[in-house]
Amino acid sequence: MIGEAHIEFFKTRDRIADAKMEIVSGLKDDGLFVYNGDEPLLRERASKVDQDQVTFGLAPDNDLAAEHVQAFRDHTEFDVSRWPDVHFSIPMMGEYNVNNALAAILVGRRFHVKPEAMRDALAHFKVTRNRTEWLTGDAGEAILSDVYNSNPTAVRAVLNDFVKVPTQGRRIAVLGDMLELGEASHELHAGLADALDPEQVQCVYLYGPEMRALYERLADKYDAEHLFYFDQDSQSHLSSQLLDGVYSDDLILLKGSHGMHLEKVLQALLDGSRE
Repeated sequence: MIGEAHIEFFKTRDRIADAKMEIVSGLKDDGLFVYNGDEPLLRERASKVDQDQVTFGLAPDNDLAAEHVQAFRDHTEFDVSRWPDVHFSIPMMGEYNVNNALAAILVGRRFHVKPEAMRDALAHFKVTRNRTEWLTGDAGEAILSDVYNSNPTAVRAVLNDFVKVPTQGRRIAVLGDMLELGEASHELHAGLADALDPEQVQCVYLYGPEMRALYERLADKYDAEHLFYFDQDSQSHLSSQLLDGVYSDDLILLKGSHGMHLEKVLQALLDGSRE
């Protein structure tokens, strides 16, 4: 994938793509290059690779394309173009995680793993903690913890899935700074404003110095009772305010770079602790 992670050092997505393409320097003459065909930056660079190559993605022109994707709160189901009779499921939400599964399926096919065996393995793999992990808070609220890492592409993707989860309560987004974005950080944070709609995400809590840019951009969309900003020294205040206002029917999304330590806010929600 070519997102904005490490853009502080590479400056542009084009340069990130160039760096990731360095992997082919270790590819043997009879090797296979597997890549995301939905990414134009990779398709362009793949034309210079001499070895065999196959693509995966959501677009139908890929060698392996996902079809009939259905996202649920704790899993995602999909079919693939090559084996229409084999129905796949992964224990994670989100179309973006389907792409990761497709990459694994192509590698499995290379080593002659049977489709049914790949289906069974994908259905039961162990998910890394704090990567789109659903938990239940002390008040009974459902919490989507995705605090392992963060960048603009990932935030947009998880918000897109979060707003599709049905609830009788409110959807609350808690977003921490996305780190290592370099000179583009201010605008990349502010640019997330178009991914937040008060009709879909009723309350937004923003945490960290870089998130102030998004707070200022959202001020015209959200009123003061539904938009909150906390600086990096006010994490305990953030946790306490969340705990004071959360109800059992609410859904909470926690998303931020690991360096923002939103896992501490998560623990406070799980324990009901204000310390």
